[in-house]
Amino acid sequence: MATANLSLNPLLTTNAAGAFNVDAAGLIQGTAFDDPAVRNYLAGGILASTETTPMWGGVAITENIPTPSLTTPSMALGGVIARAASSTAITGFSVFNQAHAMLTTPQSPVPMSPSGGIVNFYRIGSGARIALAIDPSLVSLEGGAINQNVSWDFNNQRLQPYVASGATESVSSMTWSNANGGRAAIVLGSAGVFGLGDTINISGATNTGSGGAAAVNGNFVIDTYTDSTHFTVAMPAASGVIGTIAGTIVINVGTGALNVKILKVEIGNSLIVNYNSTTGYATWNRSGSAAVVLI
Repeated sequence: MATANLSLNPLLTTNAAGAFNVDAAGLIQGTAFDDPAVRNYLAGGILASTETTPMWGGVAITENIPTPSLTTPSMALGGVIARAASSTAITGFSVFNQAHAMLTTPQSPVPMSPSGGIVNFYRIGSGARIALAIDPSLVSLEGGAINQNVSWDFNNQRLQPYVASGATESVSSMTWSNANGGRAAIVLGSAGVFGLGDTINISGATNTGSGGAAAVNGNFVIDTYTDSTHFTVAMPAASGVIGTIAGTIVINVGTGALNVKILKVEIGNSLIVNYNSTTGYATWNRSGSAAVVLI
């Protein structure tokens, strides 16, 4: 009489892809290392309603003092967290540690928080060691001092080579419209070195709108590019906040030095967040580059 049997090899060992590897030297973006001296500095806050992209670990953030309101989350939940727009505005970095409220799905396995969701983070000066994404060219840091200067790439949310002050270009005209939530069309006096996706710094601009000069100066991302003298930057604002833009306007790509120390560099073998703005999904790039950073 035939019976059902199982075929097996008790001496054969296998493992799931990416788990229980012999070599696990890589890093995971947005993960802070265990340290009894700093673990109690882990903080939490609420992602601002003005954020248009979900938050994940390893992002430079600005922590804002909450405003009491019956329509916003309780102040007891922490400050209001937003993506930092300049090196001087960085107050900390978001992390995945104890981020149990972040959400994952089969299509989007990276934990993320929507606006109003909880974001865990460590503040600059806490002494936390965090794995952050880096530009692969920073392999040049290996063998050097831990206090070498690096800058933060606000467009790609990663460390990049140090840029004290990039090429400065004069702006012939800058005109704001409410297209796609707010956009400023820029015309340069001569060919610039900027490209699509670059974060540029605008200074010297005046604004007749209620937002004043602060609304049109600072760091902005080039979101459409026609040629080396014509492009636009995303500049979201409500009606009336931005009016006629004038002044002696200049732009550059300088972001300054980030006040951190680089303890370790891992090129090509780390898990880095890859966010798709079209689908809204975040997946892991298992061949990314990262560094252990002391903040």
